[in-house]
Amino acid sequence: MYRQIKMSPQVETHLDGVKVYGLHLHLTPVDPDAKLEFKKEWDEIHSKWRGKTKAEVASEPLMAAYQEFYQRIGLNPKKYPPSVQNLIQRFFIKEDLERLPLIHPIVDAVNVAALQHLVPLGVFDAECVIGDIHLTFTQGGEPFQGLGESELEALSEGLLVLADDDKVLSRFCYRDGESQKITPDTHTIWLLGCQVPGVAEDVVKDSLAAGLDYLNRGYRCEKQLISVD
Repeated sequence: MYRQIKMSPQVETHLDGVKVYGLHLHLTPVDPDAKLEFKKEWDEIHSKWRGKTKAEVASEPLMAAYQEFYQRIGLNPKKYPPSVQNLIQRFFIKEDLERLPLIHPIVDAVNVAALQHLVPLGVFDAECVIGDIHLTFTQGGEPFQGLGESELEALSEGLLVLADDDKVLSRFCYRDGESQKITPDTHTIWLLGCQVPGVAEDVVKDSLAAGLDYLNRGYRCEKQLISVD
């Protein structure tokens, strides 16, 4: 059901025990006028984390596993917490749920699943992809336009990126690219989940399944077959 995303030999060697699983999906709205809501799920997440300190959130075993992964790819998890930890600490430890991290129904569905399972999930518009996707390290100088940025930047050497056959799509687990963002015109997506040491494969796949279930509330999701060399 899930495809394992290819990695360069260098990534496989340096990040032993890390695997990325994905679903390539075509989405058709069930009712274009309906609004996809997750109030019950947001409230449940808030109830679980309300009143916790940032330190208590960070000490959860799954959070710690992804912090270790961040360190392995050269990121400081105290300065740049993994995405699930960051969302919980920003929105859900407060006594009152003052606002929600709402972006787009597709992204919101995936974020709910990630927050429930404590596994960072990624979703992006697959129409931007040329060829196949894979994980690799930058050689240095690759152009990349980060989400929300108006200009391209040249990436330094040795950064872990998700790329296609033509370009860098994201700094993996750190920053998405402008070209792949979910928009109202998005119809085909990649949904990704990352397994790291200390996190069981089933936990990651269960989180992906939950994301698919939430997407099914508002979309008819058809799995797209990708030829693999």
